[in-house]
Amino acid sequence: MQCSYCGATVVPASAPPVARASFTEAQRRAQAEADPQADLRCGHDRYRVLGPLGQGRYSEVLLAERVGAPARRVLAKLARRDEDAAALARQHAVLGQLQALQGAGVAYFLSRLPLAVGLHRADYRGQARPALLLRHPPGLWGSLAEVRRAQRSGLDPRHAVWMWRRLLELLGFLHAHGWVHGDIAPEHALVEPVGHGILLCGWGQASRPPARRAAAAFASELVRVTWTLRALLHGGDEGLPGTGSQTPAPLAELLLRCCDPEAAPVRQGAAAIAQALTEAAAEAFGPARFIPFDPAPDGA
Repeated sequence: MQCSYCGATVVPASAPPVARASFTEAQRRAQAEADPQADLRCGHDRYRVLGPLGQGRYSEVLLAERVGAPARRVLAKLARRDEDAAALARQHAVLGQLQALQGAGVAYFLSRLPLAVGLHRADYRGQARPALLLRHPPGLWGSLAEVRRAQRSGLDPRHAVWMWRRLLELLGFLHAHGWVHGDIAPEHALVEPVGHGILLCGWGQASRPPARRAAAAFASELVRVTWTLRALLHGGDEGLPGTGSQTPAPLAELLLRCCDPEAAPVRQGAAAIAQALTEAAAEAFGPARFIPFDPAPDGA
């Protein structure tokens, strides 16, 4: 087909056109498959809820898939109460500011953050609730908190190395732009097992601290990352996390050192810890190599 206004070819002659009536009918059938009692409506879009993912401080988190074309999966954060809508709006605003950052490597680092689809007034189970929709990248398994529950005897220290490095890389990028996440915890780090990736969520407490407080805020955040790794290595047992019974001495010593906000690597920033981690890992395990990661080896 050719546009009668500008003459451009809109549909090549080799591509069979689709009648509008056929397209509309196919769309109607796809939408008719949805269950109005179980699905989520946001404006003109309907999402099939695939299951709950957890309970946040201000919201209930669901995994959902858009009904119709183009299909896409989202994390739907539904406010518990109307007054919690402000917390979702703040997260939406923070993610928008982060996605606007510029600089070297920005495309990679921003892919490690949630991408906001939008703020909505969503209908779910007969109730209208404020909702923040976030794009759900393929390949995510669950949070590091779920990894800890699945691997109760403690994480293989070799996997702790790449997880620690991914978090340090991302925080180094954010700190360089003056941002702190503000709520580092195993529940806010989602793992991508196949590609050894980490996506950081839970941006409700993110901020840009004043210059006079920035160094202390960065150090505090790096210490919290260290404790997150200690919790994974310690496993599912209760009590103050150790460094894991199978953790080689060079890595265990670095973990203990980086729990002190005054330690040299912590004060020097994420890049300094990452360099120390590279050296400790080489001493403990030899040359770097890729080791497949199964977050739930016991079928959890």
